[in-house]
Amino acid sequence: MPQIHLKKPVLAIIAIILLLVFTTIWNSAAQKTLSSISGRVVDAMGKPVDGLKLAIKPVKFERGRDTKQSAPFASWVKVVTDTEGHFFFRNIDPVKSQFTMFPEHGSDYELISLAINDLTFHSTAFRENFPTAYGKLTFEIEPGEHLENVIVNVKTPRTRIRGRVLFPDGTPLANEELWLTVTRFRPSPDGRGGGSGSSGRNVKTDNQGYFVTYNASAPAENTVMMTYKGTFAKSEKIILKEGERYDDLVFVITNKERIKVRENVWIGNPTTGTAYKIIQCDNWDDAKAKAAAENAYLLAINNEAEQKWLEEIFPEKAFFWIGLSVTKEGTSWQWHNGQSLTYTNWVTSKTPEIVSTTDSPIPIAMEFYSKRWMAIGNKSPFLPAVKQTILEKEISVPIQ
Repeated sequence: MPQIHLKKPVLAIIAIILLLVFTTIWNSAAQKTLSSISGRVVDAMGKPVDGLKLAIKPVKFERGRDTKQSAPFASWVKVVTDTEGHFFFRNIDPVKSQFTMFPEHGSDYELISLAINDLTFHSTAFRENFPTAYGKLTFEIEPGEHLENVIVNVKTPRTRIRGRVLFPDGTPLANEELWLTVTRFRPSPDGRGGGSGSSGRNVKTDNQGYFVTYNASAPAENTVMMTYKGTFAKSEKIILKEGERYDDLVFVITNKERIKVRENVWIGNPTTGTAYKIIQCDNWDDAKAKAAAENAYLLAINNEAEQKWLEEIFPEKAFFWIGLSVTKEGTSWQWHNGQSLTYTNWVTSKTPEIVSTTDSPIPIAMEFYSKRWMAIGNKSPFLPAVKQTILEKEISVPIQ
């Protein structure tokens, strides 16, 4: 049989052809798995909204809410609506995603609903007294699916305060949880008095450091205080009338290094012969595990003098888990280190009545402002705000 001898230039050409063929096949297969969404954005009057920045945010879920994004902001699929409000998202990965605007908490609009064919999905994240972490427009698109003629309804936000948290160099505090306390004073119609009140809740900044809080009590004079890992900042008075928005609040964290230092230093109290330290934790069980890893215990407070000393040494406006709980039988209180309860400092005048469940005791925390004690169970609205604890151990034990 005659042999065929190919010259090197011919081999190179064949290799290029094969590469192009395989690339075409690969791209074709990839296109079958990637998806797309196209449609139009309109306002409450049905008019197109142009120049609106939209994004598809990949998210992970836990207990009914998105716990974190599953891809960095730079990799999100982003578009801007044209003069007729049209948009077209190409190459969407088939994962759980949220239809959002960006900055997420900095847009001039709020998403109300998505209409896909005969189905309309409504967002509840913008409603009064509804946590903004829930009710967002989340979907999971099938591989290779292409949704067309989607109608996105938006509206201008209701009365709100939008803020941003930055470090001194301008870097945003991105995707971090904060505790916000908003104090409102509502003057009386005759101008001779008024009423005031405060509310606190956990919020999370977006990729560019923005957060938002809604005001259901306009008109009012508002003061916003932010607490983050032991550092806090307070705004000037912000006066809002019905329907007005204040979008220019900026907090600058100037003591970033101080936060790190205080979380790694034992502070001794010569009166009690005990040393104390702040640490970060996910929950009460995590706090106990980290205490054990350091041969320490969660904080036990045995008298008023010790309580006052702790308030002076740790003035941070933050919640702290302490080591108090009910024994498994639910018959008596006991500290994590085994000591009996000899002193109390409850938020209310009475000892909490519901202090344990059939599964485990309800842990106790020091409240962020007064430093009094309160029970915080799984359904408590304050639970997401408790991310720190105070450890203690005898000074005679070498401190690392």
